[in-house]
Amino acid sequence: MQGLRFDPSKAVMFDLENGLVHLEGAPSRVLTPAAALGALCNAAGAEATTAFGREMGMAMGRRLAERLSVAAGPRPSSSPVAATSAGPSAGSAATRSVRATSLESLVEHLGGELALAGLGTLAVERWGQALVMVLDQCPLDARADRLLEAVFEGALEAAAGRTARALRLDRDPSPARFLIANGNAVAQVRSWLASGMSWEEALAKLHGATRGKA
Repeated sequence: MQGLRFDPSKAVMFDLENGLVHLEGAPSRVLTPAAALGALCNAAGAEATTAFGREMGMAMGRRLAERLSVAAGPRPSSSPVAATSAGPSAGSAATRSVRATSLESLVEHLGGELALAGLGTLAVERWGQALVMVLDQCPLDARADRLLEAVFEGALEAAAGRTARALRLDRDPSPARFLIANGNAVAQVRSWLASGMSWEEALAKLHGATRGKA
């Protein structure tokens, strides 16, 4: 499917009269200092941070899927399938539109959502079969790494209707790299990293990879 370019114009609206911030007509947003968010993640623990991050990511994924679905045009009336309020299902028109788009277009739109949230810029690297999301200029420090992992997981699940896991590989302090893979692959790489293996060696061992940008 020919990708629709991400258009940020009028995506964020400041309603100064009522003291509110809106994002593409979604419920009101709150602007929060990055350091405060990092401190909150550190105090809340992994479970609460994961739940928070997934909610953020799911909202991004739903907007992404809806945008690409509109660009793809209506589905044939003989097989109508609608997205639910909880996000597109595995067989929804929105999900099929996301799966039909190119990786470059998907990264552009997901990157746009992350940028609107103030989380930095997104690029992608291919290490053999391994997909690595590269988040640059992110204002959050390592205390929020689990939050960012959960944002990626929620966004990809809501957009594509498939469960994915994210693992922070590297932070120097920016850019930060996140492996996107299934649960088994992420668990394997996590164990290798814990044993002292470098993330480059872990990806090479996982897929016999050589680095290449998509």
